[in-house]
Amino acid sequence: MIAMRGWVIVVCGVLYLAHVAAAVDKPDAKSKPATAPTNGGGQFGINQAGITSPAMLDALNRLHAAGVVEGRRGTLTFFRWTNAEPPKLAHLGLWGALIGNEHAVLASSLPDLEFVSLYETNIDDRGVQAFAHLPKLRRLAVAPIARYEKPGYGPPQWSYPFIAEREDRPRITAAGLRAFANVATLEGLDLLGARLSSADLALLTSWPKLSSLSLPNVIDAEAVRHLQACSKLNQLTLGYREVTAEELKCLAEWKSLRTLVLIHARLSDEALQALSKLDTVEQLELEDCGLTDERLQHLHGSKKLTHLSLKRNEIDGPGLVHIAKLKLKTLGLEFNNLNDDTLSYLPQLTSLEELWLAHCRGITDRGLRNGTLQKMTHLRQLNLRGLQQVTDASLDDLVRFQHLAHLGIRETKISADGVARLKQELPKTVVFK
Repeated sequence: MIAMRGWVIVVCGVLYLAHVAAAVDKPDAKSKPATAPTNGGGQFGINQAGITSPAMLDALNRLHAAGVVEGRRGTLTFFRWTNAEPPKLAHLGLWGALIGNEHAVLASSLPDLEFVSLYETNIDDRGVQAFAHLPKLRRLAVAPIARYEKPGYGPPQWSYPFIAEREDRPRITAAGLRAFANVATLEGLDLLGARLSSADLALLTSWPKLSSLSLPNVIDAEAVRHLQACSKLNQLTLGYREVTAEELKCLAEWKSLRTLVLIHARLSDEALQALSKLDTVEQLELEDCGLTDERLQHLHGSKKLTHLSLKRNEIDGPGLVHIAKLKLKTLGLEFNNLNDDTLSYLPQLTSLEELWLAHCRGITDRGLRNGTLQKMTHLRQLNLRGLQQVTDASLDDLVRFQHLAHLGIRETKISADGVARLKQELPKTVVFK
């Protein structure tokens, strides 16, 4: 699938279920944090097999407790461990106002961390500098909390609309990032939640391995000059504001840009048209950008564009005629409004190899039985995750997807016996449930 928000997806593409499901009591603010539940050896939560000292366990317990939200079960604090023996804590995610500089200091004592994600915390420029001491740090995110919620769907994973926005929270700036100037291991920076100017981007050359970047500031000619100076940088994310046609025209001067992600962005019709000027872009993601079928007429794309994600918009299906002329290999339509009847607009996309229809809940057994998707024999991957009206009644139709290499059916109503049948009758297909 497309690299959703670059490494952040990545970060967020990992399926972390345990951190919100584990039942814990909210600790008394005046007492020592409650001991967090541990697991015996899984990738998530506090993995007992990876604890190397009492000090480490205490640090993890405190980080766990700081992610507990009153009235909710579990913790928002995210731990991910490697599969090594013994496991290593590679990724830490921290959310919300209870996370402060003291937690940054605790986290900096965890030497195996490669990924650190901070979402609207109270960590400031002074606190963030603690992470510069991590010897293996590869990716750092200072990002807004996703609050996407579509009526009738509920919030998707990693979206926390129950956390109030705070305009007065600390914002990390170039002053804090300068501490990372000698961290040559950095490959990805998500700074959508920071405050930067174009002049601040001169810092980017400090990181020779940097390939993925998310920025909060408006892109102008000076910003592009700094982006061009980074030899390995090829992926850029912008969003949580209006992104103008003028900015996109400036980006056309950056010839190393391969992936552009616009998330929760306000885009004019002129801005959509300007995307066609980005001749080097192969992957384009327009997530939660208010796109409709009618507005797709302004999206022309470039000749090199092969991967397009239109996740979390308001597309019904008829407007897909406007992108049929593109030579797309991958199309993401997750959380849009396609239904059984509008599936008929998909076969015109004759170059597709991967199609993502996850959480398009208007698609039911009836849509799968009409044979439209089975006619797209050029598909190699089809994702139907979250289609809650897809059941065992579709099994006879699903086994017709003999041409697929991968079929995703997580969060559907297909039974365990149904999955077993699919795996038996689709021996060349990875059936993921």
